[in-house]
Amino acid sequence: MTRSAGSPRRLRDVAVALWSLAAAGEACKEGPKTNSFPEGSAPPVASSATPAVELPSATGEPPAATAAKPSAPRASPGSTLKLLDAGQAPRRKLRYAWRLDQKERLTMDLRTTASTGAAGTTEVPLPSVHIAMDIDPKSVTTDGDLQYTWRVASATTDARDETPSDVKEGMRVEVAGIARLSGGAVVTSRGLSKDVTLDPGSGVDAVAGSQMAEQVIQTLRDVAAPLPDEEIGVGARWRKLSQLDERDARVTQTETFRLADLQGDKGTLSDTLAQTAPPQALRAPAASPGARARMESMLASGEAKVRFDVSRLVPQTTFDGTTTMVLSGPSTGDAARATKMVMRVFIAIAGSRQ
Repeated sequence: MTRSAGSPRRLRDVAVALWSLAAAGEACKEGPKTNSFPEGSAPPVASSATPAVELPSATGEPPAATAAKPSAPRASPGSTLKLLDAGQAPRRKLRYAWRLDQKERLTMDLRTTASTGAAGTTEVPLPSVHIAMDIDPKSVTTDGDLQYTWRVASATTDARDETPSDVKEGMRVEVAGIARLSGGAVVTSRGLSKDVTLDPGSGVDAVAGSQMAEQVIQTLRDVAAPLPDEEIGVGARWRKLSQLDERDARVTQTETFRLADLQGDKGTLSDTLAQTAPPQALRAPAASPGARARMESMLASGEAKVRFDVSRLVPQTTFDGTTTMVLSGPSTGDAARATKMVMRVFIAIAGSRQ
């Protein structure tokens, strides 16, 4: 979910890009420096990049400026939902009751900080991102599936004074690239996404090469809180297990939901997330011959609070999470080099009637 899956995945990708900048800096550390960072840390990435890692070449030269060839976005990964505790009586099946006369606006605010190296290294704030999307219901099937269209109404970014200027500009360019995205989607009465599509010409190329654009797609894939098939009451718990195989990285994600409150058609969920990944190679672009990179370990965790209304698609969600990664690859002299990355994120999602 955006409150969960979307954010740690983005953190993983930003961490890889941060590490790649550190590796590039190792190769050309004698050159002029435009920004100053604490010892042992790396400058933050200029955009929320993908795990296509730019490393110094075998000759020690910095990577070429040519970007890696983007890959097309993949389908939403499969997942399983299992009820752990039905909760207190009275119990009932919770289902969304979609309304065709109710347009919604989804707003998302995302703030991230990054740090590398030893404990105590200063956290560097990345530019915050603000996105608004309009959602227009079109039809509801006899099975209760909602088909709707969506479009990005606005996408902006801002940064604190301490954020380096190149980081601000890089994020501004990437966010501007998603401003014209639009498409359609289908979601079931249990809040499970069946499909998210892009309108032809609205920015398919941008999505293929942009982690921020994929964040928009992932937000729509997982915007509604997932509901179990069984009857449940207050205190009910269920687990969603997903195997995420995107951009050549394998991640296991577990979310545990608890129904904290239910009053009529409205309720509150707590969502505890954990992500782990085995050691694995990360994709390096052809523009960097001889480059090697590995994710030695990754652990992401977070907590979300979700206030939902079964008559509406977009819940009110706040998420706080942390991702810790150890990334390794060649440094000067071809010696193995490892960097610990810590990313912290806060996401707020809100929905309003239009």
